[in-house]
Amino acid sequence: MISDVAGGRDAVQHALSDRAASVKALLDADFAMFDTAELLGLLSEREQQARADTAVDHRILAALMDRATPHEIGGKTWTDVLATRDRLSATEAARRITAARDLGPRHTMTGEVLEPVLVACAAALAAGRITSGHIAIIRATLNKASAYLDATARGQLESTLVDIAATNTPETVQKAADHALALINPDGDGPDPARHRRGLSIGPQDVDGMAKVSGWVDAEFAAYLRTILDVWARPGINNPDDEQPQHNPDPNPLDEDAVDTDTDTDTEPEAEDEPEDEGETEAEAASAQAEPEVEPESEVEPQPQAEVEFEVPEPEQPGPAGPPVKWDPDEFLRDPRTQSQRNHDAIKAVLRDTLMSKRLGQHNGLPVTLVVSTTLKELEAAAGIAVTGSGTLMPMRDLIRLAEHAHHYLIVYRHHTAEPLYMGRSKRLATKAQRLLLYNRDRGCTRPGCTQAACRCQAHHANPSWNNGGLTDAPDLGLGCGPDNQLAELGWTNTIDPVTGRVHWHPPPLMDTGGDTLNHHFHPEELFPPPDSDEDG
Repeated sequence: MISDVAGGRDAVQHALSDRAASVKALLDADFAMFDTAELLGLLSEREQQARADTAVDHRILAALMDRATPHEIGGKTWTDVLATRDRLSATEAARRITAARDLGPRHTMTGEVLEPVLVACAAALAAGRITSGHIAIIRATLNKASAYLDATARGQLESTLVDIAATNTPETVQKAADHALALINPDGDGPDPARHRRGLSIGPQDVDGMAKVSGWVDAEFAAYLRTILDVWARPGINNPDDEQPQHNPDPNPLDEDAVDTDTDTDTEPEAEDEPEDEGETEAEAASAQAEPEVEPESEVEPQPQAEVEFEVPEPEQPGPAGPPVKWDPDEFLRDPRTQSQRNHDAIKAVLRDTLMSKRLGQHNGLPVTLVVSTTLKELEAAAGIAVTGSGTLMPMRDLIRLAEHAHHYLIVYRHHTAEPLYMGRSKRLATKAQRLLLYNRDRGCTRPGCTQAACRCQAHHANPSWNNGGLTDAPDLGLGCGPDNQLAELGWTNTIDPVTGRVHWHPPPLMDTGGDTLNHHFHPEELFPPPDSDEDG
């Protein structure tokens, strides 16, 4: 036994010596002799080794914490020990301590070795498959899910998220984790978490007159605010330092005051209806002066509707104004909300009314308003999660409440398909209807790893590109953000799945690591096994 321990110590010391020698050789190497492909390969290999090195550090630190206490070493805490010895920040030292406790091996009082707390994460990190960033997201998700899952289910969720992390960025893993939590606990922490957590507080003014605003907002509030900020907070818009600030560069075509009603709508309004966005199609711009944005109703082919007893109601016309509501001071006194909750609800009402005013102009060819997509099954069951054009996840109860107000787009899909039920497909090139289809089919930029939501994207000629003769027809389009729209010039190509309509991105050889060609960031449900359910009609 003693010889085994001695041999183990010698092996570790030899490994460290060899590692030091190899690092010295790498530091002395001239990497200019390698070509581009070789340098990329070296970077990837070093990245995998660095991840494995982190796993080794976890094992060493876990062994140290099992053997001694901080006081025996002369520190107040383990964080203090690491920060003092290795000149780390307290934050970094604490992060390493937490990681070692979760990812390093454990020992019982009798010396028996136990698996790490996050056994799947530890194994994947040691193999170089995932990063510490992935693990931080998985750990936080498991902590939130622990109140609803037993140990076995928690382990299954960890394994699932690790498999997702092995082929996706931390941003996409975060989306997948949020989706998993929504499935585990669709109603949140309590009957209505927004009632308990929502609230905005305005702090006291600082010396320079500024006041800090902090708080939590519900999904409806966030959807309103993001939609407005995506347009009115763009660079160059509403800048108080400008001599003549630009407030509304793209008037809303739904705004009655923006268009002269006596003007021929086939010409002049079209110029306002088509902003010169980087990703807009040339065919669309060329025909903008010749024909309206959306063809007459007789030329639209309606989509088949599901055979269910459910209809999306038409927006109700405002009826005659009733008698004014009397102010009841007793009702005011019975308001159970806190001041911060009243602040939250008041600002949300202002945002909602602003969106409904039709005065916010247009963005990427659509009036500035909410675009929300969901499945028919979820809407009928009043359960599940809808997605807005800005990427906000919205519980069904919030969507139903939001639908009480007019002037928002609600697009309902068949369960597990990308086929719109209540929307015609226009034959006109790149119409508003086609943009709405892209908003809700793609939800955001289609390039793998990109996190730009639909409201920040334009129509992208995906199959083939515009320069290669691509048509501006709905089946051949996909959403792409401005920078990614230019990747066709850098060797990227696209194909579209004829069944799902999803856009695949194929990288040039030096960028091809065998990764996924689909962007799952906006479709995290694809990363989980499909639920066992009867086929929807």
